[in-house]
Order: sequence, then structure tokens, then C-alpha cells
Amino acid sequence: MNEESGRRRHLGRVTKRRRPIFWIAFIALLLAALLALRPAYRWLKTKRADSLAAKAGRFVQQKNFLEAAHTYRAALQLDPLGYHPLQGAARLATRLNHDEALGLWDQVVKLPQATNDDREERAATLLQAGELPAAAVAIDELLKQNPDTNALVLASRYSERTGNSARALEYARIAMKRAPQDEIAQARLAEVLAASLKADERAEAREILWAVAAKNGAARKSAIESLARAPDLTRDEQTKILDQLHTLDPFTVTDALLAADLRLRMQPENTALIYDEIIASWGAKAKLEIVQWLNAHQQFNRVLTLVSPGERRPKLLLARLDALAAEQRWDEIETTLSRKDLTFDSVVVEAFRARLAAARPLSLDAEEHWNKAITLAGNDSSKLRWLGAFAEQCGADEIALRTFQRLGRSPADTSLALAGQQRLAVKIHDISAARTIAEKTLALHAADPNAQNRVAYYNLLLEKDVSANATKAKELVAKYPDRLEFRVTAALALLRQHDPGSALAQFQGPPIEWAKTPPSWRAIYAAALMANDEATRANELLKSIPLDRLSREEAALIQRR
Repeated sequence: MNEESGRRRHLGRVTKRRRPIFWIAFIALLLAALLALRPAYRWLKTKRADSLAAKAGRFVQQKNFLEAAHTYRAALQLDPLGYHPLQGAARLATRLNHDEALGLWDQVVKLPQATNDDREERAATLLQAGELPAAAVAIDELLKQNPDTNALVLASRYSERTGNSARALEYARIAMKRAPQDEIAQARLAEVLAASLKADERAEAREILWAVAAKNGAARKSAIESLARAPDLTRDEQTKILDQLHTLDPFTVTDALLAADLRLRMQPENTALIYDEIIASWGAKAKLEIVQWLNAHQQFNRVLTLVSPGERRPKLLLARLDALAAEQRWDEIETTLSRKDLTFDSVVVEAFRARLAAARPLSLDAEEHWNKAITLAGNDSSKLRWLGAFAEQCGADEIALRTFQRLGRSPADTSLALAGQQRLAVKIHDISAARTIAEKTLALHAADPNAQNRVAYYNLLLEKDVSANATKAKELVAKYPDRLEFRVTAALALLRQHDPGSALAQFQGPPIEWAKTPPSWRAIYAAALMANDEATRANELLKSIPLDRLSREEAALIQRR
């Protein structure tokens, strides 16, 4: 009995000792299971998010963009840092031109799965959004890594956007050399050439674009749109492009406006009908693009009808203010600027207050508002770009010049800022300032023949280093014989060298439509005629030259003879 009782006590003690061990082991196993479940759960969420992203992609293919957006949002709720949901959402936002596209691409390129294509798409989105400093950094990184055709095309677009046409052409030609059959590279080269002042380059552009447009490739749409913008189309070509625009799928508001522009050129008698049709078809679903287009075509009353006084969306309200200003309806502008629900950036408000004050006998108030706008813009490149363009548009040249000078502090905006300063220096007839700015531009773009020509022209006007600049002008004409601007500079050089016969010879060849040329070019041609004793032709030309559009140096060429 005692022995049995002892065994029981022994077993009890053993059981008591084992019980904590059991629970410890059980808890350890439970924790291990939980720890194992977390990665498994995360994996399941990732798989589900990827599945939703794939489903959203199918919605995009079906052009069901609303459902695609909802599905991508659900995928990102499951996996906020998932590569496929983020990439798909970024592409959709880019396609729909939504503001969140940039933020999404920023997250995509931070992921280890990010590809070079992702980085290129982000750079393209930055460029499209006008974020030029960030685009410059992104494109520069792409160019450092054995750039492919897409990167070179982006570099060309960026160069064009920042006013460096020579670099834009250089990158486009490199892209074509790398991939001669690539339609995107072909279209890019054609787009750059189409903006050239050289007739042969524009002809080359059209030839490339027609070839690309004839194929059913990825660049067909871009080629057709570029052809629609071309200024040198024949009537038959205009008709052909108009028909091709309507075959594009999707047919966007951009295509509709290009078609309308063609119709305005081809059917001037139907102008009112064309405007009304565009408003009826697109006024509701693409109102911003339509009112901006209408403003560009000086259809201000149509803009004011389309955008109500109570409009709250800033960009639409800005378009309405532009139309009101064009119609000089200053009281309505003041009423709008006094609205308490106004969500404009303070730079925009001050700039419009300056414009309003300038239209009234309150010039000191105008200057105060302009100065405040510049201060508020600070060093924000996008605000300075807008303010400079707006001030220039308003005729506030001194303010615009100061704004572009401040913009020039941004390395990514230097070319754009110098181009603005150049225009303004010429407009206010400050040839010394124009020469200084031209030299800065040439220092940045030494191979650009336009920059070389501008420096030579201003030096010759100021009679500085005539021999060397005359040599440069003649070299440019020899290389680009069909560039009238270069021949004008060469004619000026020859006049400075007292060789009037050779100066006049610069204008031989196909007839020149002098009425479409700048007054300064006409002044130099008139000076060449006068120097060759062709007074009758010179006097006839002089009638078309507004002296207030000439600098003192240019006017002297025709006044002292």
C-alpha cells in the first residue's frame, strides 16, 4: 500500500515537472506556427494583389478604365508596395493624364523589380507633366547606361522642350542610327525636322512621316498627328490627313482639334460651324482642352459661354480669366479674384491682379503685384516658367525679363530662360543685352548654327570684330544656303565690309515673301538695295517696315543712306 502510494506521489511529481515543459513546447510550436503563417498570409495577399492587377490590366485592354482604376485600388490596398499593382496603376494614371501618375512611378522605380522600361516611363511622365528639372535628372541617368532608342527619343524631346533644337536633332539622329527601322525613332526625327526653318529638312520630315503613317505600327498615330500640324501640306495632303485622323483609335480630343484646325484652313467659310461642332462633341468631356484651344483661336465669347462665372476648377477658371482679359472685362476679373472659394496659387492671383491694375490707371499697383508674384514664385521652376510667359503675354517686358533671369538659375531651365531673355531683349531693342544673351546661349550650345548666327548678327550690328563675324556668317550660308536668316546676316556682314553687290546677291534665288519676314530682315534687304542705287525698290520696301520694330542699329542702316 505504501509502495503504491509512493509510486503515485512519484508520478505526480514527474507529471508536475513535465506539465510546464509541455506548455512551453506547445507555446513555442504555436508561435512558430504563427510566425510561419505571417509570411504565408503575406504571400497570399501578394498573390491576390497580383491577380487583381492582372484583372485590372484586362479591363484596360477592354478600355473599361473606371473598373480598371477600382481594381488597381483594391490590389494596392492588399499590397501597397506590390510591383505589379503599382506599375499597372502608374501606367493607367499616365494614360489618363491623372496627377497621381508621378507619385506612382516614383514608388515603382524604388522597387527592386523596377526595370529600365519603368525608369523610361517615369521620365516620360515627368516630361509630359512639365517637371523639367526632375525629368533632366531622370533622363541623364538613362543616358549614362548605354541608352536604348527610347531613352534617346526622350532626350530629344527634353532638348526640344528646353529650347535646344540642335541637341534635339542630334539625339533624334543618333536614335535613328541605332535603330533605322524603329518607327518611334523615325517619327521623332521627323517631328524635329518638321520644325526646321530649312525647307529640305521639312520635306525630309514629311517623307518620313508619310512612310510611318502608311504602316499600322506603334508610331502611326504620332506620325499622322505630326503631319496634321505640318504647315507645308498641299490641299490634297490636307484632305488625306483629315481622313486618316478619323481612322485613329482611340480618336482623342487632340485628334479632334487637329482635324478642326485642318478644316479651318480648308473651309474658312465654315468657321463658326466648326467651332460649334467641336464644342458640341467635346465641350463636356474635354472642356479644358477645348477652352484652351478656343482661347488660342481668339474665340473668347465661346469660352465665356462654356466656362461659367461660378467655375471652381482652377485651370478652367484661369482660361475664363484669360478670355475676360482679352475682352477687357476688368470688373468681372476683379469679382472673380475676390471670390473666397478661389483655389488659385497665390502667384497666379498676384499676376492677374497686376494685369488688372495695369489695365487701369494704377501702374504703381501693377508693379507692386508683379513684384509680389515674383517673390511668391521663389525658385520654383514651374511657377517661374508660368509667370515669365504670362508677364510676356501681358506686355510686362521688364517683369518677364526679371522672371526669366531668375529661372536661369535652374540648370535644367537655362536654355528656356535664355530663349525668353533673348526674345525680350530683341523686343525692347537692347542689342547689347541681346548679344550678351546670345553669347551665353552659344556657350551652352556651341554646335548650334542658330546660336552661332545670332552672335554674328549682333556683333555685326554693333560693328564688333567685323572680319571674324563676317567669315562666320559666310561659312553658315555656305553650309545652309536656303536659310534666309543666315543670308540676312551674311548680307549685313558684306555691307559692313563695303561690298554692296555681294550683299544684294544674298537675296537672289526663289522669290521671298518679304511681307512675312521680320522687319529687321527687310531693313537689311532695303539697305542692300539702297547701297546698290535701287532706290525705287528700296522705297517700296521701306513702306512696309515699322521703324518702332527696329533697334537703333537696324534703323541706322536705312536712315543714313
